[in-house]
Amino acid sequence: MTRVRLLTGAVVGMAVLILIGLIVLVVGIVYKAGVADSPETTAPQGEAAPAGAAELRTDPVSLGLPAESMVLRMTNIRGGLAVLVRLPSGEQVIYAVPIDRRQPPLRIQVTRPRGGN
Repeated sequence: MTRVRLLTGAVVGMAVLILIGLIVLVVGIVYKAGVADSPETTAPQGEAAPAGAAELRTDPVSLGLPAESMVLRMTNIRGGLAVLVRLPSGEQVIYAVPIDRRQPPLRIQVTRPRGGN
């Protein structure tokens, strides 16, 4: 009879531990879900939070290109638009235009002008 009581006590003890673990798990998930919703925790320390809907670029963007420039390709990139442009000098340049209006367009030189050293 002692073995049956010992086995019953062990089963009840394990059931209690499983319930406590399940409660801790559910509380942890609910806590993490609540913390993830706050905007100040979405960006790492020292970096700006991602742009909200009110900060997205809806205004026209001027790249300041000469009149004879030709847009070769435009591609949607993560967080903006990449524009490949051939300038009148023959130089090819990529302009990365971020969706976030706080950042200016970025110019990346691809090739040198034709005939240059």
